[in-house]
Amino acid sequence: MTTADRLVWRTSSRSSNGENCVEVASAAEGVVIRHSKCPAAGAIPFPFPAWAAFVREARDGLASTNGVATIAMIGTDTLVRSLITDVELRFDEGEWSAFVAGAADGEFDFTGDLAAAS
Repeated sequence: MTTADRLVWRTSSRSSNGENCVEVASAAEGVVIRHSKCPAAGAIPFPFPAWAAFVREARDGLASTNGVATIAMIGTDTLVRSLITDVELRFDEGEWSAFVAGAADGEFDFTGDLAAAS
């Protein structure tokens, strides 16, 4: 069993039945993101401050400055590419839109987890 197997993964309430979407889990040192339909592709871990920046960038369509991952458009898909590992996660328009809508609603705000970790 890997660390990723022990995490509690969640998706945006805007995702259709929680399938084929962006999955997010709070971890000891931050937040981890992966794709629900291909978890074997890997996950990208973010320290809490970098996660907050990533969510803000995704929500507001800003350039990536979080230091962990970039967000790029490839046609109508969104590619999240780790700057630290070789993990690349590709989401279709519906999957990414659900994540961004959830981020706008504060569904991925882990401020309480950050305070508990401090």
